[in-house]
Amino acid sequence: MATDFHEANAHWTWLGYIGFSVAAAALCFFCLFPLCWILSTSLKTLPETFLTPPSWLPSHFEFENYLKIWTIQSFGRYFFNSLIVSSSATAASIVLASLAGYGFSRFRFRFCRSLMVLVLVAQMFPGLVLLIPYYTLASQAKLLNTYSVLIIVYTSFALPFCIWLMKGFFDSIPSELDQAALVDGCTRLGAFARVILPLALPGVVATAIFSFLLAWNEYLFAVVLTSKERMYLVTVGIASNVGQFRIMWNELMAGAVLATIPTIVLYALLERHLVRGLSAGAVKG
Repeated sequence: MATDFHEANAHWTWLGYIGFSVAAAALCFFCLFPLCWILSTSLKTLPETFLTPPSWLPSHFEFENYLKIWTIQSFGRYFFNSLIVSSSATAASIVLASLAGYGFSRFRFRFCRSLMVLVLVAQMFPGLVLLIPYYTLASQAKLLNTYSVLIIVYTSFALPFCIWLMKGFFDSIPSELDQAALVDGCTRLGAFARVILPLALPGVVATAIFSFLLAWNEYLFAVVLTSKERMYLVTVGIASNVGQFRIMWNELMAGAVLATIPTIVLYALLERHLVRGLSAGAVKG
């Protein structure tokens, strides 16, 4: 009986392993297929992109699409604009979220919990609802077609989640370390900057990646708040390839591939810190 039980258990274990592998392979295919199709289309000639049925692989690799999108159009300018806006919004989010998260974690004051809930509620408003108020305020402040308005908008979008993330991470760091730093002569801000913040590096990295991706990939506010081509972000620049009568699919996809490079590089460099930051930040709330 014991032998039969172990054989049956091993049988179900193998079936579970096979089922899990099949499900994982299907999920990977579902996630990677659009990326593979974008890469394939970016290497095709324009007539080949309209073939029916479509060709899965290009008949010959057309690398000139990448050269055209970079030289003929102002893609380099769009790329530079996105880097400036995304990096600035990321830096602002890290500074503000770290200070706010530390304050909510270490200090108990009146309406503390209510303020935390209010911060979270701010994240629940759809961006479309805020579009007209943001545009009206930016127009009155004469900030349309500037880096400043986009940096402010993207920072405000990222801050609620980032504050909660950093608070959860600071909660996982013993408050005794703050007290020890104060005894050694540090000010409260000095203890935060010299002792606590270095320990919270994984959380800072998670915040940075979230903020950068949010700013880099956003389209709606970028297209509404910037009407001059020299201020286009990379998402708006890629969308500008869609014409009224013709779409240059191969060049558009080449631009999409180029636009993914900074995010892939950033994630590859900081992935291990991101996993630690998200898991540690979820321990306490």
